[in-house]
Amino acid sequence: MHRWFVCLVLALAYAPGLCGQEVEEIVEGVEGVEVIDDVGTTNYIEVERGKPRPIVDGVGWVMGIPSKLLLWDRRAENHDVSEATQEKVVDYLAEKELTGVKVRVNQYDPLGEWRRLRENEKVGAGWRYTVGGVYTLGYTLVPGRLFGSDWYNPYTDTIHLYSDIPALGMEQAAYAEDVHSRDRPGLYATAQSLPVVGLQHETKSKIAVFDYVDRNGALEEQTEAREVLYPQIGSEIGGQAGLFFPQVMIVPKIAGAAMGHLMGIDASGKLKAKHEKAEK
Repeated sequence: MHRWFVCLVLALAYAPGLCGQEVEEIVEGVEGVEVIDDVGTTNYIEVERGKPRPIVDGVGWVMGIPSKLLLWDRRAENHDVSEATQEKVVDYLAEKELTGVKVRVNQYDPLGEWRRLRENEKVGAGWRYTVGGVYTLGYTLVPGRLFGSDWYNPYTDTIHLYSDIPALGMEQAAYAEDVHSRDRPGLYATAQSLPVVGLQHETKSKIAVFDYVDRNGALEEQTEAREVLYPQIGSEIGGQAGLFFPQVMIVPKIAGAAMGHLMGIDASGKLKAKHEKAEK
């Protein structure tokens, strides 16, 4: 993609005069988390954070209000991801030895993503330059700093975080784990992008997060994961149902989220009761 085209998108998304800067200059910091695999090879999980931009992030916060309401959590898409949330996501990746995955925390770096698309040989070139190209073009034209929810791009092997909720970030790490485990990750990821079919990985990723926090997290983290991810899967199921009723698409999504909240509260209550029983 031509440099000036990317600069134009950057200028529209951020501020006049940004095209005179290198894209990397918008990075607040680059961190490497060392991971040693089973055969003793040292690798790194790279994390980059975007520089704080109050106006842009304020607009992003407003654009994330629907997600805040559905999850009933002001941290959803708040574009202010804490170090603690970042650490939880990286810890998940490290335990699963998912080296090569990049974590972008509230960052917009289209040049970097096009580069990763070219270099990600885990996914076949045919899938990368077709479906992966569409994904990355969408990231370029619709900056996550303004409109983004937490997501994983399997074609660039990048996790994008915009919410200060550990469970949402770990869910994306779980999807990365799922994709990495496949013999044909490009085919699998493409199939999962289809309507209804994608609920398979959405459900699997959430179950993986529950398993992870149950083994590694405190009771508060276990209950929070359920109180966040149950409403999310409910809204996702409702959203898929809404495809068949486009005139009232938002209704089944809200209904699904509401049902998910009830399920999350119930699951949290059972966890607390189990914990209290074990302490006696």
